Amino acid sequence: MKTFNIAILENSADSFVLPNNSQEEFRSYTVDETSVMIRSNIQAEWRKRGIHPNAPAADFLDFAQAIYTADQVISRRLNGYQGWSRHICVHFPVSDLGLWRQACPKLVQMLSFLSGDKWEINFRQRINQRMIQDAVNSNPDGVTKVCLFSGGLDSFIGAIDLLSNGEKLALVSHYKGGSESVPQTQLYGALEQHFGNSNFLPFQLYVQPKQNNVQAQKEDTSRARSFLFLAIGIVLANTYGQTIPLIVPENGLISLNVPLTPTRLSSHSTRTTHPHYMFLFQEILGHLGIINHIENPYRFKTKGEMIQECRDQAFLVANYGESMSCSHPDTSRYEGQRPGIHCGYCVPCIIRQSAETAAGGIHTNYTHNVRTTPPAASSDKGSDLRAFKIALLHTQNLRRTGLLFHILRSGPISFTNDQELSEYKSVYSRGMNEVRNFLP
Repeated sequence: MKTFNIAILENSADSFVLPNNSQEEFRSYTVDETSVMIRSNIQAEWRKRGIHPNAPAADFLDFAQAIYTADQVISRRLNGYQGWSRHICVHFPVSDLGLWRQACPKLVQMLSFLSGDKWEINFRQRINQRMIQDAVNSNPDGVTKVCLFSGGLDSFIGAIDLLSNGEKLALVSHYKGGSESVPQTQLYGALEQHFGNSNFLPFQLYVQPKQNNVQAQKEDTSRARSFLFLAIGIVLANTYGQTIPLIVPENGLISLNVPLTPTRLSSHSTRTTHPHYMFLFQEILGHLGIINHIENPYRFKTKGEMIQECRDQAFLVANYGESMSCSHPDTSRYEGQRPGIHCGYCVPCIIRQSAETAAGGIHTNYTHNVRTTPPAASSDKGSDLRAFKIALLHTQNLRRTGLLFHILRSGPISFTNDQELSEYKSVYSRGMNEVRNFLP
């Protein structure tokens, strides 16, 4: 398997070269604003808002952008083992070499779990040193929590619940192109009109590697994107103060994301908010001296329960249709319809429709109706529906012990007591029952 060595440079004057024993591909890019490999508005937004992360936090955000770039410019199909798992070695400059080397084993473990690749990380000392000591936290706007805001239904409900509870929020979005930013912008407008513009700060951030660069290949999957998204959120929370939590709103069924069939253990089993991934992420922050907590208040709720228990039902119903859950919303454009319509047949769309049915009174427009005109089981469009039906048959007769081992197929689960473990099993069962009650 080909090894990709990627050297991350401090700036355009950085003369770092790879060790003599490095093999195969060599790619490099800088993490400053003259980068030829990545487009981002983060630094511009930081300056405009007067945000100044301390050294560990700034290094962490740069590192997350580097990992995301590596993920996006190395093709799995061309270079991965069996068209999937790649071998990527990243060489990265940091301000406190000892701190990062201590965190390195956990970083490698977390990234491998998240993306399914073999990662190697080699840290080196920065030449232009950042300030090691903690910056003075500044929170003139009185932000109480930072919340990820993808434009999906779960994040919309999360924002509604927090704002309804009187929290002062910083809402953080990430988009990488296409129509992805449209639902975010529309929902930001709805939230501002309903709750007022003094109750939350919107951060709509663009980060995307230049996949048309001569050094880059194009990779359509984006498993490391979750690492970048969480890193942006936690760095922002840290600049407001180490007691400011990062809220990651995600329903329990999607968070666990148990593979629907045995063949879906790699490419189909995303782990963007899996409990084990979140646990490792929090551990790494501790190694770096970043003590802000990451919380998913909906980890034991199904999507249907999130809809039913939303704190402002009237506002949710009025704006529900602007949220986007679909895996490929641009597909509708190729079928002669306007872009941004839910496809109806992907995993998130099936779960969303199941939640709508469970909650009642809410319905999204879908390009395809999987109940009345299901796509052929042998087609790509029908693969997720077929997988769900297989999974429902398999899980229907699982006893309690068997259910636990079934859930652990997506990865280990960290829990503090038996009650918490029971909650994970229960939310998975309830979530699958919502799907069972929806599908014909």
